[in-house]
Amino acid sequence: MDQATGFRHRERAPVRDDSGLGHPDLLLFDEARRIIASSGLRPEPQVYELLWHHLTGADPALSRDIERAMEEGDGLTPEVIGEIRRAHLGEIAASELHAIMETAHGASGRLADRLQAGLADIEAYDRTLLDEDLKLGAGAGTAEELVVVIQRLRRANARILAANRRLESDIEKANRETSALLERLESAERAARTDTLTGLLNRRGLMMELRRAIDRARAHGSPLSVALVDVDHFKRINDQWGHAIGDEVLRYLGGFLAHCLKARDGSFVGRHGGEEFIAVFPDLEISAASAAMDAIRAALARQVVRRTSDGARLGRIAFSAGVAGLKPDDSPESLIDRADNAAYAAKRAGRDRVLPEMPDRGI
Repeated sequence: MDQATGFRHRERAPVRDDSGLGHPDLLLFDEARRIIASSGLRPEPQVYELLWHHLTGADPALSRDIERAMEEGDGLTPEVIGEIRRAHLGEIAASELHAIMETAHGASGRLADRLQAGLADIEAYDRTLLDEDLKLGAGAGTAEELVVVIQRLRRANARILAANRRLESDIEKANRETSALLERLESAERAARTDTLTGLLNRRGLMMELRRAIDRARAHGSPLSVALVDVDHFKRINDQWGHAIGDEVLRYLGGFLAHCLKARDGSFVGRHGGEEFIAVFPDLEISAASAAMDAIRAALARQVVRRTSDGARLGRIAFSAGVAGLKPDDSPESLIDRADNAAYAAKRAGRDRVLPEMPDRGI
């Protein structure tokens, strides 16, 4: 928030196009094209999709990350676009998904071929039984002829038993391949919900878990509170120490928050975007959650952060946080929005503090 208060709660601006040249949203398309041209990005669908979310104001946190990227560092590079997409849209890497699909297609093709071969084995066995049955029905024959029939039936039985064993082996192999594919897909899905910098839930994973926590709270009639945590003076950290140190600070804070919340049953934390984190406190009213968050803030203030590479002292990290409690008509977005408002109030009140949301005062 420190570096980006100008685009808090970004709303889509009214779009007017009096030229009569098409749909008003073409102006947003033109703005997306301008950003792509100025940043040197390739005009690919995934880039347009991300910019559309930004320009329509559909995701304020995504907009903050895009505007920060355009204002700082190397700007909107393909790598930055990929990171923002993974953080906010939670993509499974296209190459991994393609590889999984290719493997699945090959496995299903091999199993289909084996099943077809097994069907052919069964049909051949049926024909053998039918032929021998017809021969026996035509007349008992000599003892020698009966021996020949029995030998043919034994050979047919041996062939079908061998075919069944092969089929069982192929099915077991297919089951193993399917299990491995499911594990790869689950792993890719976990990666799509994980922030690459901190290892915490990214925004997509965070919203999924928050929705589940809200559903559980409503099902059990229990309270739930959410805290939005924002690093104080993060722009100053980047300006003074560089973005690599800024990343270390975010990793450290993410790990510290996760460690503190680990002892609280059901609580979890994720990176909301930029220097913002969301902590979720199931079963806690807003006053108890605010106290817990303030205890974490005080504990962090006692820590001295050092640079990983050489141990150089970087000082202390402080954050401002706002806490909001679940209301009957809340969505995850509205709950976080109120926590964001409270965090903004904490910034304005001097930073390094935790404030609960303001109570409703009615009309």
